[in-house]
Amino acid sequence: MKLAARLLAPLACLLPFTLPAQESADRKMMRKPEPKQGVTLTFSVGGKTDTRAARLVALEVPAGQSATPFLPAGPFTARWDASILSDLRAEFSFAADVRGTVKVKLNGAVILEGSARVESPPIKLQKGANPITVEFTSPAKGEAMLRLLWSSKEFPWEPVPPTAFQHDASAGALLAGEGLRAARLHFAQLRCTACHDGAGLVPAKGEGMPELAQDAPVLGELGSKFHEAWLAAWINDPHAIRPHTLMPRVFTGGKPGEIDQRAADLAAYFVAQGKPAEAKPLDPALLPQGGALFANLGCIACHTRPDAEAAAKDEHNRIPLAHVRAKWHAPALTAYLKDPAQGFAWSRMPHFRLSDDEAAKLTAYLFLSAKREFPAGPKGDATRGAQLLVSAGCLNCHAGLPPTTAPTLAATLQTGWLKGCLAPDATARGKAPDFALTATQREALAAFATTGLGSLKQDAPAEFAERQITAQRCIACHARDGHASVWSQVESEMEPLKAAAPLEEGEGHPIATTALPALTWLGEKLHPEYMAKFIAGQEKTKPRPWLVARMPGFPAVSTGLAHGLAHSHGFPLTDPAPAAAPAAAPAAAKLQAGETLLTENGGFNCRQCHGLGDRAATAVFEAPGPNLDLTRIRIRPHYYHRWLLFPQRIDPDTKMPRFADDTGKTALTDLFGGKASEQYDAIWQYLQTFKK
Repeated sequence: MKLAARLLAPLACLLPFTLPAQESADRKMMRKPEPKQGVTLTFSVGGKTDTRAARLVALEVPAGQSATPFLPAGPFTARWDASILSDLRAEFSFAADVRGTVKVKLNGAVILEGSARVESPPIKLQKGANPITVEFTSPAKGEAMLRLLWSSKEFPWEPVPPTAFQHDASAGALLAGEGLRAARLHFAQLRCTACHDGAGLVPAKGEGMPELAQDAPVLGELGSKFHEAWLAAWINDPHAIRPHTLMPRVFTGGKPGEIDQRAADLAAYFVAQGKPAEAKPLDPALLPQGGALFANLGCIACHTRPDAEAAAKDEHNRIPLAHVRAKWHAPALTAYLKDPAQGFAWSRMPHFRLSDDEAAKLTAYLFLSAKREFPAGPKGDATRGAQLLVSAGCLNCHAGLPPTTAPTLAATLQTGWLKGCLAPDATARGKAPDFALTATQREALAAFATTGLGSLKQDAPAEFAERQITAQRCIACHARDGHASVWSQVESEMEPLKAAAPLEEGEGHPIATTALPALTWLGEKLHPEYMAKFIAGQEKTKPRPWLVARMPGFPAVSTGLAHGLAHSHGFPLTDPAPAAAPAAAPAAAKLQAGETLLTENGGFNCRQCHGLGDRAATAVFEAPGPNLDLTRIRIRPHYYHRWLLFPQRIDPDTKMPRFADDTGKTALTDLFGGKASEQYDAIWQYLQTFKK
């Protein structure tokens, strides 16, 4: 326990389970600030604090839930610290929508204070950094909510965007909080309790932190899927094949560069349990078409090309595929591409809903392009492999059998976790598996172990969403917060693949592009119910059918991701019921106005670019916009109004025109006096009633 305490000492005053202390002035002077986009968010409950980074000044905490995994549920306070960056001296108004109370200081002066909706007069920002502090107190009961907004003469009310904020990422409290979060996630993903019985310390499977319920691939059919030489090499040293894999090196102590006999025995056992399907010769003519799919569907955003050098370092941390032919039997790969979650629900490979033809083309491209081979190791003994399957603990992770041989988690923590999995060298590790942990990861896990592990028994949806955006590599395909996607940065790799099998061009044909929707405002844009179905791959209607790219399915995390994104933007899971229509605008008249405003006769001619139900767009340029019939099931009202008032503020590259001027008026003065907000509301009301 002494070593763990020493590792934790620099963080001790910052942990949420001890009485916090402020960072000393001397220490602040010694460390070098690290400016980074975002804000520093600190929660406080009963004298205990917890700090993490955030993108926005926004939150939503439903009644009875905790604001953070590291503090108990109940009333809390929250404080956001950052600077707002301004290129020039400029004037902005600020507002807050809040359930609770809020106080906002900008450049040392209080500019907002109160509850419900509070607004400030115009305030001048200085050129450069303008320090801002937002203090929030949750209500004693019920939902807690906050959204910080701004506006100017040039744009209407909108959330202060992530790109406007900058915070000090080197602050001690922030480093401590982020370190604990990384270790907490690592603890769950490495499945520590699969080998170390955590009864009494961790929640039952399916409760608490969602990642504790992650499964591992089913072992029963490995022989029908994989080649024996690859299986032996993988079991022997998985990190040599796939960097950052969660699979540990189970058999340690062998000679470097050689396959351990035990790995060969296990591989022989697996191969004996399954027979591969008969493989037909691959058609080389499918290779260029498969390569084009690899580029156009975005595979290249998460994987390096199969013909890339196996040992080449990838700056985007993509998963290598040079070994794919040496790993898979072709029929099994085709089946896997069609349903990656079969036998492994938490597989990070998403479901692309590939047709048989597409899966066959991708298989041909991957097989005929991959070059890495795995020489045969020592001859394996299937009988010994069957014994190792149990004694090595494989079934603890891969079949969910209760742990039997390893010390309990409680006993392990009592020793300070100095040996075994967290040991810094092979001698101290002994026969424990090698997870290839870095020194930083080992120290963070040791520090996390001293917290009591209570944070595993609860979770915050907003934090789950951020973890899964990283784990599922969402920004590989989508831009976010001003950062370009990986996909858009590997154009040079895609060009030869697309050129080998170019798409048919012209109206009505799909477009190969990486200009996918940005994720920056997704949490306030889509209804959570729709978002969850769309992320899961269960929504049959494609909102942008002209794109070759398609949204793959991530069913294991879809609901939690959708809920967390909504909460992180300060929105509940359901929108409040709209207020009754005023007497001056009867419902029927407003609906008629909304229908008219969609047309070219007295309206904005929206149907020129957008279909409406079964009615196609009338004059499309290149590609139509999303069908407006989807609006009622996809778009939340807050985002709808913000988008129509100034679409270029959300997406500078959009083809959607802005119809309202800076005063909020449109050229269509015959309806609602040209007031854009009322006209857009009439369209909204009409679209809520329109069905095919």
